[in-house]
Amino acid sequence: MSASPASPAAPVAPHPVGVVLVGCGAVARLFYQPALRELARHGVLRPLAVVDPVPAARERLARALGAAPCADLAAALGLGAELAILASPPRFHREQAEAAFAAGLDVLCEKPLAATGADAEAMVVAARSSGRLLGAGHYKRFMPTHRALRHLIAHETFGPLHSLEIAEGGKFAWPAATDSFFRREQTPGGVLLDIGVHVLDLLLWWLGEPLEYTYADDARDGLEANCRLDAVFPRCPRVSVRLSRDGATPDVHVFRFAHATIHSRVNASNRLELTLDGLPMTFASELREPLPDRAAPPTAALETNPQAFLAQVADVCTAVATRREPFVTGASAARAVRWIEACYARRSVLPEPWQTAGSDPLPPSAP
Repeated sequence: MSASPASPAAPVAPHPVGVVLVGCGAVARLFYQPALRELARHGVLRPLAVVDPVPAARERLARALGAAPCADLAAALGLGAELAILASPPRFHREQAEAAFAAGLDVLCEKPLAATGADAEAMVVAARSSGRLLGAGHYKRFMPTHRALRHLIAHETFGPLHSLEIAEGGKFAWPAATDSFFRREQTPGGVLLDIGVHVLDLLLWWLGEPLEYTYADDARDGLEANCRLDAVFPRCPRVSVRLSRDGATPDVHVFRFAHATIHSRVNASNRLELTLDGLPMTFASELREPLPDRAAPPTAALETNPQAFLAQVADVCTAVATRREPFVTGASAARAVRWIEACYARRSVLPEPWQTAGSDPLPPSAP
């Protein structure tokens, strides 16, 4: 890892950590499989088993990782692993985490940490009482852009943050194995719980707890495809969030400071666009290692989006091997789950142009 603002410690692997991967869906195939293979190549971890009730899914991923295919978690817990990575649907996270803790394993749990705030808190308590570690899959905190923005907000480099506008999402295109994303009996939330959990986690990490907020969505009798959250924070008086899974958005976070405006494009892990007040142009800059004071060749670029994901897994393995807290703890991730639950409890109906005369469509064409 690099030494950029608020960067987690560089990974150290005294020994390869034995890993069980639970769940062989899209996030496991697209994200965890390449990350585990790369970290195994560097001696950071050893994939020991993959767990999934679907034979074809577990056998395919087991072959790719050189691990044992297991139909259930109980069969994998006796293989000598130290870390369980939960990439299963959220409704299973609490039960699986508690089983892993009871067997002496630490846990990295994919987002959202749990289906409910009560389950999230129970997982945190179970980790603490068993003396195990609970990390959460909020890899976006590892992105250099997000670490840099946290630094700029905290140090008021460009003055106080006056407003933050977030517009994120698009037509749902995740290669999900089932339709559970759209069934209320399978998941308690729609777009806010899906992509919004990353957004809310970042807001809490950047700004602390909100002083007040309002929330509206289009769930009606189903799961929301669009939502709107407006909040006030001690460090920012105006935060607006627009999320969609059925319409195009600008996919950008706009930070308006007293003396500058920064555009952070979604998943542009190491690139920011900076406009300084009074300057009739914008810097579109790749984030790199700091230059020394003296003249020197260009420094290396900081982490890309896939590298940020890999960095999180490496960080948790280091935490397991050295018995320190992971950079993103379960306790900190539980805050976003509780906030989402609170939003749902106080939801109002999102105005829809075909339902309400004179209302504005969501999302806007630009933040």
